[in-house]
Order: sequence, then C-alpha cells, then structure tokens
Amino acid sequence: AAAGEAAREDFARHWQAEFPGEPAPRMELGSVRAMERELERCRRHLRRLQRALAEERFKVGYLEAALARAPPP
Repeated sequence: AAAGEAAREDFARHWQAEFPGEPAPRMELGSVRAMERELERCRRHLRRLQRALAEERFKVGYLEAALARAPPP
C-alpha cells in the first residue's frame, strides 16, 4: 500500500510539472500488474484518440479543399 501511494505521489508530481494546475488523473499504481493494466488502458485510449484525430484532420482537409474550389457566394 505504501509503495502504491508513493507511486501515485510521484506520478502526481510529474503530472503537475507537465500540466500545471491540472489535477492528476487517478490511476492504479500499487503493483506491477496494476501498472501493466493501466498501461494497456492508456494505450487503447490513445489509439482511439489518434483515430479520432486522423478523422477530424481528414474532414478539415476535405472541407478546406472543397471551399477553395467553391465559387464565391
């Protein structure tokens, strides 16, 4: 339990250095297995976000090109 608390405090310190003023997300860091599960969850979330970002970039590019070709109103 103490190791998990120390890991959470360490994470929160690093988070605050990277994102000042933003509260650190709650993560289970009490054991190697818990950290492995968190890592997999974060990777899945990152893949979903990257996909959503790629989709939005495509839409922006498409709309910009379509508007560039459109006759002025």
